Amino acid sequence: MSNSIIDVRVVEAGRGARWWVEGWRIFTSNIWTWIGVMVIFLIISMLIAVVPYVGDVGHSLLAPVFIGGLMVGCHAIDRGQPLKVAHLFEGFQGVHFVPLLIIGALNIALTLLITVILGGGLMAGSMFDMMRSGGDDPFAALSQSATRMGFTGLLALLGALVIAAIMWSLNWLAPALVVLRGATAVEAMKASFIACWRNWAPFLVYSLVAVAVVGLVFAAFAALALTFGISAFTTGSGIAALVGLVIVFGIVVALTMLVVGPTVFGTAYASYKDAVADAPDGGVTNAAYR
Repeated sequence: MSNSIIDVRVVEAGRGARWWVEGWRIFTSNIWTWIGVMVIFLIISMLIAVVPYVGDVGHSLLAPVFIGGLMVGCHAIDRGQPLKVAHLFEGFQGVHFVPLLIIGALNIALTLLITVILGGGLMAGSMFDMMRSGGDDPFAALSQSATRMGFTGLLALLGALVIAAIMWSLNWLAPALVVLRGATAVEAMKASFIACWRNWAPFLVYSLVAVAVVGLVFAAFAALALTFGISAFTTGSGIAALVGLVIVFGIVVALTMLVVGPTVFGTAYASYKDAVADAPDGGVTNAAYR
């Protein structure tokens, strides 16, 4: 049995913007180490993803484990200690590995369940149209289904957004709760879900800032692309312009992942500190959700 309680706090909306400030502070405190950690993390992720048949599953299973290790790194920075590359693999050590792996397995199970439900719903709708037409004219039934795809597609999009929000809420704080509070996988995901939805206002502000950050990145790329494209096309080198735009896009994406990525991990840790009460002794404890 767990012997500590995870108390969820509700904080003011403005804290959502503050999380980005804290995330940036965590990143800039160890810039080059963070970049090295992100490069290693991205290489490992790509190597896992290309493994035939099991790549996507393996990545989903291990992602919470790596994130848990990065939360330990953020915690070390917050306590005035340096970030180490070894923090990336901290989740593979000790008692935290299995709960983090279970979080990945639960995510896979939820994803499969959602896929089956959505796919079954679409198939059932098509079969209903065919049965209603008496089966005499399947093309007419398909036509009827096609006319409803616009409305169905909108519903599917809304459903996907709701599902994505739920999945995000279940996972946002879960790795930190496992490695820093000793929670089980189910306890961590439950507490993460409740904390995110009780703090919907700061998370809304946080999301709006994220949209602004993404907008700035795309604006920067657009400015570079426009400048480079005009310069290349005026010299009569259209192919060079296209190749150059691809290279510029790759550089922008790489820089974004190496800078924004660690900052986002820092924001996750900052939101964990705000939304979840600290352990009584300020350290790592076994925990239960209340």
